[in-house]
Amino acid sequence: MDNREKLEKMDKAVRLLEDLRNSQAALIEKASLLQTEAMSFNFSEMEKNMGDLHSRYDDSLEMLDHELERFRAKRDKFEEDKGLKGQEL
Repeated sequence: MDNREKLEKMDKAVRLLEDLRNSQAALIEKASLLQTEAMSFNFSEMEKNMGDLHSRYDDSLEMLDHELERFRAKRDKFEEDKGLKGQEL
């Protein structure tokens, strides 16, 4: 695989990480809404479980944000080191 192909694969990985991050953010929002609804139903077990899910999803989102930032930096360095910056893929 040449450098241009590798950069294209790296770009695809960035898009997948971004998609995963967006999905995780949507899960956090839904868990939060369900937790609020559980409060109105006076259903404490569901409220607790949705709170736990929210925390887990938030931890995963933080990890994804870190990984996305780290991978983007690696991708950008690769692009610069290989002289591909500004060239159309």
